[in-house]
Amino acid sequence: MRKIYINGRFLTQKTTGVQRVAEEIVKEIDNLLEDKELSKEFNFIILTPKNVIKNIKLKRIQVQQVGLLKGHLWEQLELPIYSRGDILINFCNTGPLFKREQVVFIHDAAIYSKPDGFSKKFVAWYKMVYKLVSKFSRGIITVSNFSKEELISNLPDVASKIQVIKIGVDHIEKVEKDEEILKKFNLEKDNFMLAVGSLHPNKNFKAILSALDHMQNFAGQVVIAGGIDKKVVSEETSGFGGNITYVGYVTDEELCGLYSNAKVFIFPSIYEGFGLPPIEAMRLGCPVIASNVASIPEVCKDGAVYFNPIEPSELVEKIKLFYNNQIDKNELTTKALKIAKDYTWKKTAVELIDTLREK
Repeated sequence: MRKIYINGRFLTQKTTGVQRVAEEIVKEIDNLLEDKELSKEFNFIILTPKNVIKNIKLKRIQVQQVGLLKGHLWEQLELPIYSRGDILINFCNTGPLFKREQVVFIHDAAIYSKPDGFSKKFVAWYKMVYKLVSKFSRGIITVSNFSKEELISNLPDVASKIQVIKIGVDHIEKVEKDEEILKKFNLEKDNFMLAVGSLHPNKNFKAILSALDHMQNFAGQVVIAGGIDKKVVSEETSGFGGNITYVGYVTDEELCGLYSNAKVFIFPSIYEGFGLPPIEAMRLGCPVIASNVASIPEVCKDGAVYFNPIEPSELVEKIKLFYNNQIDKNELTTKALKIAKDYTWKKTAVELIDTLREK
């Protein structure tokens, strides 16, 4: 039986994009280990520091708290010792810098292509991390062909060892929809556009405001969910009256309720290694208007309506298609659902296990 360690630092962190990927893949590997042959072949063990804040329910994968440190220090100094001699999987863009027996997920190359969205310290640290793990690791995994090409152009050592494993989205189907949020904010089904907001420049939140600014007498409503400071939202949207409703942080259940009742989901991001939100929307039958850059067209294929994210007039045009009923929503959502159903965590986990057999 072959021992495979998993870097469990993600269990000490709030769940955002990369932590979501780690959690879902681990849960799916745990399910796959029901197969007796696979459970004889591999013994998966998650190693974590002491400050774990999440407990994902696993039946077959062990979770071991090791060491005395936490954060980067634990990852660089103690994790290599406790995983010595065996393969280590790192899901969240980092790993021990000099460990050879490891596979590292690097989700995108934003620190090279769009560094303005990060602090100089952050960029310097991750450039060093990417350079060293790409040099010493046995394998690098990324989540789209777009990210693969971006990483190869910035990290020559990665070309011979990088592969693409697309991530899943079917976790969203298991979430129970909470539609109380509609009553709470006076929202009507099929009468609002949804966007998940972020202050990060790459998310291009202001494109939506620019589009609204170009739409005189527009009576529609935009719902903004996510981690933007309410004061900042108020300042940015002060001229739009009742057109914008900010609902703040929402639970997965509330987000599903919003996806399922929105007229359309708008995704104006200018840089994504993969981009889960539009695929989540597609999986739940919500039409998507998305920017036509980075990995987004590769991932969403013909399941979305696209626009140039730096041209507000293009977004205005696409919004009007939906409000003037000039687009066949049923045809679009049927295509979108078929595409979204192809992204499963089981497929991701199976491809990862196949990769581990080669390492």
